[in-house]
Amino acid sequence: MKIAITGGASAGHVVPALAVAGQLRDRDAELVFLGRENTIEHEYARRAGIPFRHVPSAGLRRHRSAGNLLMPFTVARGILAAFRALRRERPDALFSKGSYVSVPVGIGAALARVPVVIHESDHSLGLANRILGRVATTICLSVPAPGPTPRWMRNKTQVTGLPLRADLADANPEALRERLGVTDEKPVLLIFCGSSGSQRVNTAVRTQLDALCERYSVLHVVGKGNLDPRFAGRLGYWQLEYLHDDMPHALALADLVIGRAGATTLAELAALELPAVLVPLPASVSRGDQLDNARAYAAQHPERCRVVADEQLTDPGALVHACAALSAAPRGGQGARPRPEAAAERIAGLVLQAAGQRR
Repeated sequence: MKIAITGGASAGHVVPALAVAGQLRDRDAELVFLGRENTIEHEYARRAGIPFRHVPSAGLRRHRSAGNLLMPFTVARGILAAFRALRRERPDALFSKGSYVSVPVGIGAALARVPVVIHESDHSLGLANRILGRVATTICLSVPAPGPTPRWMRNKTQVTGLPLRADLADANPEALRERLGVTDEKPVLLIFCGSSGSQRVNTAVRTQLDALCERYSVLHVVGKGNLDPRFAGRLGYWQLEYLHDDMPHALALADLVIGRAGATTLAELAALELPAVLVPLPASVSRGDQLDNARAYAAQHPERCRVVADEQLTDPGALVHACAALSAAPRGGQGARPRPEAAAERIAGLVLQAAGQRR
């Protein structure tokens, strides 16, 4: 049996997609990944040893841009490329993890009569999943829909949870501590804001760095191209462009996290019971899903979560004060963690079920 995978643009889409891919591979499925060349999905698929096929795509920008005028033509080219690739590869089903990268692949799959299974991480369907949901055979949700679902969704919706990377359970924090030279004299503060980082969070952290380093050993994942040479060698501060295989080790090493409020990040924090300061993306640059995510997460975990609005990042001490408010928040123990592969197993089963129905 052969399964196609798609999704991309950020680690929040790619990492869960590969968690499902790992479960499919364990069940002897042959895999192929469809996405954009020389991107995060291409790099992750290469690392996972999954054959990759290029499909052009473009997203709708949430501000006035000439790129929005060209976007329909790029998507049309992507649909044609996806259709041709799928006819060559002849997969039995497509699993789509979302983002604009998935739209031409999902439409191409529908045209090629390949069953489509999609997954939504957030509390409501994003634009890509609202488009592909119409042609999908199964819609997997991380959490139950917050309100009544449209009639067209009701008979094909499954609440599966959000697939987490299986290596969360195999983390070796002490190996990372030794490699980086992080002492155990202070608690570890891990700061990360997705695969591309966040200039606003990076600036706020560096502005408040003296106070943060006084209390913590600070591991700051700044995003590709965002290293600041002024802080090279700063005592108690480690700048890292990105963490690939080391991310589970860093999460296991951390006593506290500062990060955005993407659904994948929140699922990992919940699984590890990690105290966190959340800085959700504002609605001005997103559809507002992270604001919803952060509110829901803070309500569920009031003892180990504080939310700092993006516009508050310019306030001196905003991050320091939020971290201090969580100084007594306990980190959960190993025994309290759910199995990270549980959701990925459920989704893989649904993908194989859709593939079997085609046969």
